[in-house]
Amino acid sequence: MAWRIDKQANGRFAIYSSRIDDYIVIDADEAEIERIYAEKGTKVYLASARAQMTTRVTRVPEAGESKIEASRLRGTPKEGTVPIGVTGFTLDDDDR
Repeated sequence: MAWRIDKQANGRFAIYSSRIDDYIVIDADEAEIERIYAEKGTKVYLASARAQMTTRVTRVPEAGESKIEASRLRGTPKEGTVPIGVTGFTLDDDDR
């Protein structure tokens, strides 16, 4: 599973999940992204999020903006239970 933070056309941020090929968070500001990453309990996640929102900013592609608009209408999808590497631990959507 990989998450990528993209900057939307409206200047807000979205988190893209390669696992489900969709945006799981949309229209978030920097504080909301940091809160989500911080809740995962790892400083590495938070440092990665900050870097992606500042020095390594990627723009949401045109097709991604369409996915975001669809998410606004139906609600963002859930990833379900996700394994954390080879640790044997998992994260659930309810953990967020």
